Amino acid sequence: MSNLGLRIIAILLSGFVIIQLLLLAVTALPTRGDAHRPFNLPQPDDVRVLAETLETSPPARRAELLSLFNDSLYTLRLARGSPAGFDGGLSALHATYAAALPGRTVTLPSRRPLIGGAFRENRWTGRLFSPVQLTVRLSIGETLVIESRPSAVVRTYLRRRALLGVIGGLLLLAILTVAVRRATKPLVRLSAGVRRFGSELDAPDVPVEGAREMRELAVAYNDMKRRIADLVNERTRILAAVAHDMRTYITRLRLRTDFIEDPEQRRKAAADLQEMSAMLDDTLLFARQDASDGPDPAHLDIDAEIEALVAVRREMEDAVWFDGGAKGTAVRLSPLALRRILANLIDNGLRHGTTVSLSTTREGETIEIRVSDNGPGVPAAALARLGEPFGRLDPSRDRTTGGVGLGLAIVRALVERSDGTVRFANQDGGGLLVCLSFPAAPPARG
Repeated sequence: MSNLGLRIIAILLSGFVIIQLLLLAVTALPTRGDAHRPFNLPQPDDVRVLAETLETSPPARRAELLSLFNDSLYTLRLARGSPAGFDGGLSALHATYAAALPGRTVTLPSRRPLIGGAFRENRWTGRLFSPVQLTVRLSIGETLVIESRPSAVVRTYLRRRALLGVIGGLLLLAILTVAVRRATKPLVRLSAGVRRFGSELDAPDVPVEGAREMRELAVAYNDMKRRIADLVNERTRILAAVAHDMRTYITRLRLRTDFIEDPEQRRKAAADLQEMSAMLDDTLLFARQDASDGPDPAHLDIDAEIEALVAVRREMEDAVWFDGGAKGTAVRLSPLALRRILANLIDNGLRHGTTVSLSTTREGETIEIRVSDNGPGVPAAALARLGEPFGRLDPSRDRTTGGVGLGLAIVRALVERSDGTVRFANQDGGGLLVCLSFPAAPPARG
């Protein structure tokens, strides 16, 4: 369940608990007619009448009288001997009964509250927690003991009430969990759709479901997503059309360079046209990274793919080395995208250095590809600009010293499109280090 769903459940359950506590407090609060019974004891006048009746009744009827006066919230019994002395606890309650029973010894032995001594004088907690025992010394030599202990019927009722409260709370929690999950499900799907759209322009529309506000939000998001996709695709189509027309003119100019008599000027003109053609290719490729017609990703054995690419480069006599540390690990990535990423990084490394080293490692669910060279590195202040479109550290326009500044930008675009991240850093011994991180793909099915 989402964090939002858990918060909603916590808020509703907190309200339920507060309501239950308020109801419990109202139940425990003595009413106006119950002012003399804050601790579930009989009224002082009733105790006086009972004491007088017991003193004037024959011994055989005293048990019957006690049963008549017994209440569901307290019990009555006669005990022999003198009651324990008053120890000062519950002084206000003791004074009330002592005033109603003049000439008799009234005691309130120390209570044994369940939670320390903090409830000794509290009317609310006195009704809820520990019993109170009131003793009255009678003239017949016996002691009337009144204890605020609920009867078996009341105790059974309270236990059942508590059990029903627990069952009701669990049932409410289950209902809230289902209801909140259903209510927040459209929002969770919308959030997942937004994240997917960030790396996949042709991501499917989010379902239009849930409350009216959620449906309106989903419709607005789907419309916005389609407009953005149309704009990006239209931009790509315009660039492709311009590139096509430009290639036509470049081809014409190449043919005309053959009529230049000066060999040096002919060579320079051909180099300029080659640079212009490469610039168009890079610009169009960079623009297509945001379009919806990109290559489909596949499960790739990352070490096997890199080994194959390095073998081709070594056949071309490029000083490229590979140390695989993630054998058997797959990533979900387009093979064409991976080859273009590594080709750009290797070309960049060989342009500024003489050797390029590649390595792979796996940490948890992340696959890291490290590409390093032995070149001069990059000024620390310029590291943050690497990967920006048309960002070049060399102010010249000669492609042999850095191209038009789209190589690393294409790398960043391809990596981020594949849910990866790219990081640039300088090595301690010199040279540029490029770290590519991709999430490991789950095992391919059958």
